[in-house]
Amino acid sequence: MAALSPAAPLTPSAPRTWARIRRPTPWAQALATLGVVSGILTIWGSWAGSRSDYYAAIAVSMSQNWSNFFFGAFDPAGTVTLDKIPGSYWIPALFVKAFGFSTFTVVLPNALAAVAATLLVAVTAKRIAGSVGGVVAGAVVATTPILVAVSRSNQPESFFVLGLALAAWAGMRAIEGARLRWLVLAGVFIAAAFQCYMLEAWAVWPALAAAYLCTRQRWWRRVWHLAVAGALSVALSVAWIATVALIPSGSRPYVGSTLHDSPWEMVFGYNGLGRFGQATSDADAYNSFTPPFSGDAGALRLFNDQLAGQIGWLIPTALAALALLIALRVRAAVWVLLGVWILTFAVMFSAVAGMHQFYTAALAVPMGLAIGVAFGRAHQRGRRGPQIALVAVAAGTAPVIATIYRGYSVPVAVAQAVLGGAAVLLIALLTRKRGRMRWMTASLALVGMLLTPTVWSAVTIADPSSTNPVAGGVSDIPVTTSARARGFAAFGARRDGGRFGGALTGGTDDARLLSFLKQNAGDSRYLLTVFGAQAAAPLIIASGGAAILPVGGFSGNDPVPTATAFTAMVQAGDIRYVLTSGRGGGFGGSGTTTSGQILTWVESHCTSATTEDASGLYDCAPD
Repeated sequence: MAALSPAAPLTPSAPRTWARIRRPTPWAQALATLGVVSGILTIWGSWAGSRSDYYAAIAVSMSQNWSNFFFGAFDPAGTVTLDKIPGSYWIPALFVKAFGFSTFTVVLPNALAAVAATLLVAVTAKRIAGSVGGVVAGAVVATTPILVAVSRSNQPESFFVLGLALAAWAGMRAIEGARLRWLVLAGVFIAAAFQCYMLEAWAVWPALAAAYLCTRQRWWRRVWHLAVAGALSVALSVAWIATVALIPSGSRPYVGSTLHDSPWEMVFGYNGLGRFGQATSDADAYNSFTPPFSGDAGALRLFNDQLAGQIGWLIPTALAALALLIALRVRAAVWVLLGVWILTFAVMFSAVAGMHQFYTAALAVPMGLAIGVAFGRAHQRGRRGPQIALVAVAAGTAPVIATIYRGYSVPVAVAQAVLGGAAVLLIALLTRKRGRMRWMTASLALVGMLLTPTVWSAVTIADPSSTNPVAGGVSDIPVTTSARARGFAAFGARRDGGRFGGALTGGTDDARLLSFLKQNAGDSRYLLTVFGAQAAAPLIIASGGAAILPVGGFSGNDPVPTATAFTAMVQAGDIRYVLTSGRGGGFGGSGTTTSGQILTWVESHCTSATTEDASGLYDCAPD
């Protein structure tokens, strides 16, 4: 064999791609910066943040087995589901399965979803309005205060926003090329968003349909495309509902927050008409729940003291952007899509009887696109007027909203107004901008538009919240009287002063109680029975997924188990220990409810086992 000869020296014609390290383009650098900023705002410190024990317990329970995973079981034994379609919880449950339970593992997936939504919106806007437009659009989403706040919790909103961002990306491609495949894909993403937040996702369809009707192709082709995409979207949306409805009730968990164990009722009643206050107390109707936040319904609700600082900073700017899109002669399908989308969601949020502030995070996607596309198109064409108008409206809105909250908001808003004025002056004076100066001008304009919401988002890092995440350190804003009267009746305050109340913490008392139960419960199917999911959640977490039976489900009023089924389980040895203190959900102890009947039976037929570690504990061992 011939000896190996030394490697020949490189010649000018030899390939040298290994030595060529391409510098990232300005767009790639900007996109990476957006991702880093969004990641810092949503991820940093979340490992020591706050979580909702109710939703955390669901992630623990769903990680136990595939049945719990599919149905969205609240408790590890798979007795009752959560009060929503479980789409938003599938990824957190997988994180818990893979990495174990912690606050970080149930919050991180939501934060990553928000980062992904930011980048998707930026990429979508770039296709229409160039790099500057993409950066502005992504920055609006990244710094929307309420989106940052909810993404730092384990509430089920961030994956819904991600679904909307995907629908916007595909929808823009559909109206850009008038292609059925992109319209179908947009419908698929709307269906995916439906699995996360149900009917709210369908509110995108009026905007998408109106925009597609504006595309340049024969009218019958437009209608046919919409019919196909819409039918497929609806079918995929209701697939989980239909599947659960077809499975016999004895072979699956009870559907939470329903009177008749029906997923249709849960989605279209409790989470649909019930949110608009249409349910009655009639047993043939459905449960109704209106969260006691966001103030009263009305035309100006988005600017009240509970919502203005969360989403209101850029609403006037978004409306101005829609007008400018028309003035700039942007394709009609684009401004119709964004305009109808913003209008539909704004009307919906203004009309619903009660809601959490974080529902409005969904507005970040169309608002970001509208502002980004308008600014980017004006920047591309050298139109100074539209750029100046957008900066001026945003910089002028901030001090007005800041007066509602005072404190740090006022000086920050004043600083934004000053910087906005400087940006306006720079845009007006520099008629021809090249290279670095273009980006400097756009960056200053961005600060002039987004400084106050960015600070509100950053302050949120030091003010974690879980049950009702809000931004800016203003979680103590009072609930209006009328909203409180409607909402707390369902939300449920603890009725007694028991140690193991509706907000169990998983502390020493819980550990001692669980230790006692594990030593004495024997072969009972359920380690403990409690009243309401809120009381059960901390114990499910503290026990690492033990079988805790939540009588009454989330609201405390679900007929699960029935009084007859409960007594039968006691006689069969499935239930031994029952904790009657610390009732969660809306349970009020009325003997006319299933929960009330069970409580009365326990107090009459079981033996008090109260110790220094547990008040209201009963031993229901069969005779």
